[in-house]
Amino acid sequence: MKKKYRNNKDYNDQIDNFSHKFEKDVRKEKGRKSPVDVALRFIKFRARSQWEVENRLKRDGFDEGTIQETVQKLKERGFIDDEKFAYLYAYDSLVIHYKGPYRIRYELRQMHVDEYIIEDAIKKVLEEVDINEIIERITQNLDEQKKREKLYRQGFGGDWK
Repeated sequence: MKKKYRNNKDYNDQIDNFSHKFEKDVRKEKGRKSPVDVALRFIKFRARSQWEVENRLKRDGFDEGTIQETVQKLKERGFIDDEKFAYLYAYDSLVIHYKGPYRIRYELRQMHVDEYIIEDAIKKVLEEVDINEIIERITQNLDEQKKREKLYRQGFGGDWK
């Protein structure tokens, strides 16, 4: 199974550059960070869904108009992309955390990602990854009953042998 490693340096540089440019457009209130700074800091360490970013900005007390403007600008620059987020989340969940497709689907729904995006992301990941190798790895040295139980708990359902 091939592993993918992402270089975050370029991505983080883009975020920092964009933050400085956008800061000129949105004035800071006294003693308060701009909504772009809050959002970029939130997405700097891992990709986030649009819903997660909106919730974070709401939690920090920004009004709906500011939130929508900020999200729109971040989407235009490619920092918020639910399709990319769903793919990365599904890939990492399967390959690193050994979560099955059913569990990944459930978790992405909890993050308000559209159903067609979820299905597309899971389909792409299942085409790239050898799922039988992952199943073998997480169920080695288990009898049949324990194997079925573990696969079900991890979100693989009963379709795998």
